[in-house]
Amino acid sequence: MKRILLLSILLISYLSGFSQEKGWALGAKIGDPSGLNIRHYLNNDKNAIELNLGVYGGIWGLRSNYKNGAFDGAGFSFSGVYLWHNEMTTNLKNYYGFGAQFTSRSYYVPDGTGKKEIPTTGLGGLGQVGIEYFLPSSPISIFLEAGAYVELVPSILYFHPQGGGGVRLNF
Repeated sequence: MKRILLLSILLISYLSGFSQEKGWALGAKIGDPSGLNIRHYLNNDKNAIELNLGVYGGIWGLRSNYKNGAFDGAGFSFSGVYLWHNEMTTNLKNYYGFGAQFTSRSYYVPDGTGKKEIPTTGLGGLGQVGIEYFLPSSPISIFLEAGAYVELVPSILYFHPQGGGGVRLNF
């Protein structure tokens, strides 16, 4: 137990010397989708690649029309986004990007005796914009972002707004 505590203190001390983004960032987001993300900053200081894994449809669209039925619950999502970011001030950046998103969720259709559950997987495009504040002399950043998912398969042009906020550990 003492070794784990000592190792944790050393790791936090080491990371506290960082400011701004480094090569990687690991974060968590609350919103839609909610979940975990990992970001890799490219060497040109202008672009990044981000992967997100989380719960989809938990806030916006929990109960929304879909095809000939309706969603009634949340599902799973995985997305990849290519980002462009710009420095606004020393500790503040904005970013925008485009990518693809995979979703897995059930929708329900009336069948005369109640509702029939139909599992579905979707694939579509994703766009997002955000703002990120890097805490001075810390590896932590705080972000807010908004965007949209437009499904292409199986429901052409199904629109789902997305957004939320979270924190990242930059290393």
